[in-house]
Amino acid sequence: MPRIQKAAHRPLGVILHRGRSPFTGEPFVVIACLSRSSNSKTGDMLQVYILADTLAKPTETLKTGDDATVCGDCPLRGLMGKARTCYVNLGQGPRAVHEAYHRGRYVAYDAAQHDRYFVGRRIRWGAYGEPVLIPLAIVSHLSAIADGWTGYTHQHRRPEFQGFRAYFMASVHSVAEGADANARGWRYFRASNDATPAPGEIVCPASAEGGWRADCNSCKACKGAGARAVGARLPHSVVIGTHGGFGTMHAAKSNPVLSGAPVLPILN
Repeated sequence: MPRIQKAAHRPLGVILHRGRSPFTGEPFVVIACLSRSSNSKTGDMLQVYILADTLAKPTETLKTGDDATVCGDCPLRGLMGKARTCYVNLGQGPRAVHEAYHRGRYVAYDAAQHDRYFVGRRIRWGAYGEPVLIPLAIVSHLSAIADGWTGYTHQHRRPEFQGFRAYFMASVHSVAEGADANARGWRYFRASNDATPAPGEIVCPASAEGGWRADCNSCKACKGAGARAVGARLPHSVVIGTHGGFGTMHAAKSNPVLSGAPVLPILN
């Protein structure tokens, strides 16, 4: 177990939660980084990472399939590091946070001490990993004192995660999947090789096709459905074209899910 720093001053980040993954039964850890972010797409948001709580780096768990601990059956994670179409570069943020965690750079979260660092900021729930692994009570509490947030989940079909629709967008890859999510009370974020907006969709303004009119920090569109009852009228959902590095874009061309095929589980 990594040592936990005790500090009275602003920490580098806080450990929000540790648990066992419902996908694999293996341990994971949730870390909120309190430092400023230079991510050009999201802007200066508090970045929350969900990582496998293991000595293996995220770049290594990808190759062994152990990324399923925090990614579940996400259709973009690929298989053993191949055909991956997720835009997250594991060698950057996730690796840096993993290394800092094992150096004992993060402190255990204490609401009395650390909530002040979330007040007035905007939170990115899930800079890497499935944000439904974070206890809903923590998401609800910190979102209430923050100035806004974003969050996306592929687990929008599972009954035990329906409470997260108030805060997160359903990650979908076809208009039909989006309609299914809407029917269960979710707003959605559709990432697809075809970013032509369907009825009820707007183009993500923090994208090339959206003209880079905003970043996630200033847009605030991806805040879930709020407290609306299932069946209530929902605000517009969001569509974006496939995005990421060269390898991701190349793999995306042959990923049937990103071309509208039904989403199938690919857990190892």
